[in-house]
Amino acid sequence: MDIPSVSALSASSLRMDLSAHDVANVNTPNFSQSRPIQTSLKPGTEISAIQKIDSAIPDFSATDLAEEAVEQIKSEKDFKANAAVIKTQDKMYKEAIDLVV
Repeated sequence: MDIPSVSALSASSLRMDLSAHDVANVNTPNFSQSRPIQTSLKPGTEISAIQKIDSAIPDFSATDLAEEAVEQIKSEKDFKANAAVIKTQDKMYKEAIDLVV
């Protein structure tokens, strides 16, 4: 059984990893920022590609720290929401099994 929330957890985790990598390289000259391209597929959400964004100014990083902060907050909220869905699903399965047994 494929649970959509598990796929979404993986996507949120990858988004956070990419953002953290961008922040860690903010002072690296000519660093290309990474941005995930996220698609909704049945039954879940997946990262279908990773886009590289080159710096418009030579010898500078393309990373915008404000944008990365927002990306990390969104990733964290997505992760927590999907974790809550999985916990609720587990409780429902447990109650359904208790009713049968």
